[in-house]
Amino acid sequence: MGFKKGEPRPANAGRKNGSVNKLTKTVKEKVLEVFNELQDDKDANLLTWAKSEPTEFYKIAAKLIPADINAKVDGKLIEVIVPKQD
Repeated sequence: MGFKKGEPRPANAGRKNGSVNKLTKTVKEKVLEVFNELQDDKDANLLTWAKSEPTEFYKIAAKLIPADINAKVDGKLIEVIVPKQD
């Protein structure tokens, strides 16, 4: 099953480009689940934390804004293309 040193790797070997590791996917799902549950607790939700720590909140929020935005101007129509973020 293994590859021999010096031989080219078959084109269909490994995961497809863009596929997500199962462990990474599971961890992200669980973190989102816990986050959503915390939003019901008025003492532990994001809004309460953001009000008490606005500087830290804005540091995180700034990282969620896309760094690159491509815009195409065609007459009066402006098309903005925002890259996907994970």
